[in-house]
Amino acid sequence: MDERCIGIFLSRHEWKRLIQKQTDNCQDAIFYQYAKRGEELDIEVLFFNSDHLVSHELKGNALCIKDNTIIEKGFVRIPSIVYNSIKYNRKKMIRNIIDLAQNPGFYVINERNNIKKKHLFDLLETQKELQQYIAKEEQQTIAPIIFQVVGQKGIRHKWKLPILYAKDSDNKIFSFDEAYNIIFNKKIKKEELKAEIYKVSQKILKILHYYYPGEIEIGLQFIIKDTGEIQLKSTNSIFTIVKDLHQWNDKLYRKIVNWPIDLANSIRIIKGQKKDLILRNSLIDDIGKNELKDDTSNKVNFSKEAYSKKMNFWVKFKTFQDNEMTIKIPDRVGNLLQKSPTSIKLGVKEEPCQCIVFKDAIPLRNNSYHQPIDIFISESLVNKMHLPLDLVYQIQFSNKKAVIGPTIGFLLGEKNQLYNLSYMEKYCDRFGEYDTFGGLTIAFSPRSVDWNEKIAYGMIYDPLTKEWRYDSAPIPSAIYRRNFHQNKESIKRLIEWTEGNLFNSYHFKKSDLLLLKNEPEIKDHLPTTFLLQSIDDLIDFINKKQKIILKPVSLSRGRGIFILEKNLKTGKGFILYDYRNNSRIEHIILDRAELEESLDNFGILTQGYLFQTYIPLLKVNNRAFDVRVVMQKYNKMKWKCSGIECRVARENDDLTNIARGGEGMSLETVLKKSTQGLSYSNVYKSIIKLCQSFCYLMNKGDEHFAEFGLDIALDENGFPWILEANIYPSFKGFKELDYETYLKIRYQPLFYAVQIQGFKILDSAVKNNSNSVGKFLF
Repeated sequence: MDERCIGIFLSRHEWKRLIQKQTDNCQDAIFYQYAKRGEELDIEVLFFNSDHLVSHELKGNALCIKDNTIIEKGFVRIPSIVYNSIKYNRKKMIRNIIDLAQNPGFYVINERNNIKKKHLFDLLETQKELQQYIAKEEQQTIAPIIFQVVGQKGIRHKWKLPILYAKDSDNKIFSFDEAYNIIFNKKIKKEELKAEIYKVSQKILKILHYYYPGEIEIGLQFIIKDTGEIQLKSTNSIFTIVKDLHQWNDKLYRKIVNWPIDLANSIRIIKGQKKDLILRNSLIDDIGKNELKDDTSNKVNFSKEAYSKKMNFWVKFKTFQDNEMTIKIPDRVGNLLQKSPTSIKLGVKEEPCQCIVFKDAIPLRNNSYHQPIDIFISESLVNKMHLPLDLVYQIQFSNKKAVIGPTIGFLLGEKNQLYNLSYMEKYCDRFGEYDTFGGLTIAFSPRSVDWNEKIAYGMIYDPLTKEWRYDSAPIPSAIYRRNFHQNKESIKRLIEWTEGNLFNSYHFKKSDLLLLKNEPEIKDHLPTTFLLQSIDDLIDFINKKQKIILKPVSLSRGRGIFILEKNLKTGKGFILYDYRNNSRIEHIILDRAELEESLDNFGILTQGYLFQTYIPLLKVNNRAFDVRVVMQKYNKMKWKCSGIECRVARENDDLTNIARGGEGMSLETVLKKSTQGLSYSNVYKSIIKLCQSFCYLMNKGDEHFAEFGLDIALDENGFPWILEANIYPSFKGFKELDYETYLKIRYQPLFYAVQIQGFKILDSAVKNNSNSVGKFLF
């Protein structure tokens, strides 16, 4: 596709009207204005029917407008820069646009056009400084005039507010000055009020940018009380704003309509410049690049006898003004390097750069997190890399590349409006050993990623304040998946870009454990289990086993569980125990027909359940217990047990989950209190051996697992059975039982993320020793 071409998506209705040459309203006139602006910039504008997009082929039905004449182009390739002008309601269409936006090399201006009012208000409710600006429902109905602010994001991701106007309940349009005179009549200073509206708008748009970076234009509606208090009523679509401006102010109308075409043209130019830069840097000799600077007297020859292995240093970055992509390193580092770096990498983002070595009198010793080396980096490179400057990093020099890290990601779900600074507080206790590895940790949603620039917008952990803040950074090199409600293509791309370093890549479910029933390493330790597909199979199984347990495939932590047993007291029928609401409800069921009806009413037949043998658990003081074993990776192949606890049920209860009122105890304590006289050493070894066998079995598959909470049942003979394998385990029992072990478990995924990137972890026993340089765990 020609680089001087951009695409615009139309709805099915808009496409039909354009094909039929119906141009009798403002909305149709907009498309002709798009085409006219394209002609002025010597760009071809293609309009695509959004219903006929084939995103995996990157093609669709298109037409163009030349000299006010509509020309059908047929089924053509979608340009690499497209503008989405539509507010979609159908999930299929939203997904098509998101899939296209995540395609490498594609720029979608306005990935979404429908931030729901509820989602926006829910988000603002989590921001203390913005809560005061949310209008109450009763206030929204009595406002005589609504003020409209248009936000449009520029090429540098900065919001501009080109238009502020007002509209009354009869849809009459006013300038800000006119509306001010009607409502306030000089009771409030006009310019101060206008400035405050812009200030509040920028605060709201700044937060939106971190949650919806693909949202490029939006309208904000404000109510302003006669006291001057500003409150947000809702959002507004750009088409509504354009419709307002079309008859009222032609100059402003054209300004808004031309903007996406101008932005697309700017993106097109920058893409071309980027290609030229890559070509230019590939042609420049390494040493010659250093000579681009005046500071040639300080040039240092790189050692021919330098180490061939990776060189690792603790560093802090400082900026200097330079339009080139440049880093300056002290000669105490440069002398050790075999080759001058020609590119710099942070997370998965790599950019070409030139490296200058400057003379530095300070000797290289005692380099540590608390005594980092200063490295200077140009502002242009900082801006391109989205490099946070207030953190201490490690930097590795290898194969003409400078790699900054470690970079760690917490991958959140796609409902990114649910995640905020308060939500992230529960992650803060994972950073007690942060100064043993340093670097950058960002929590982000796939929905808040700029896929073209490989930039994640989210929340970065600040080790000084020990709090999270809104910020942006390149997609990290290692990602710890903390949610399993994401688009599969997003996960696939993140796995590819991190070179497989997205761990806990798959949501291991109860049904997956069922698939392992024939694996020789563990088959004798799996209770007989079946997916519930017919009532006949269930009846046959309960008749054989007398007592069984029913579990939902997709839930954990004791949620949704039922226990079914034959009614031995009456000799007929069944007893169904319902544990869903943190209590046990007993249902007496007379026969098969009533059982089927009950299971259907409870959703068991339709919501994905499995049934398995009920294991008579070993008991202590008439209280059943099972064992939670936390298995974690310490390198890509090595699993260790990080913690083990027993979860003891309430008296006469069958379920042991802490969340259901169970109690945490150590395995040794429980076995001592048990009347079976079992050897703690023998039981412990059998449990660990089984868990190791399971984890190494997981290594043989295609997924990348690094953490499991394995629920082990000990029967009355002390024989271990695997009940569940939780990929997202709770550690509540460890927190109350053994806080030191709890913290060890919390830290380990971060240590693992550092280790698989090839960065160092300082031994915590010597991290504060000024002579500790080089004493690393890994």
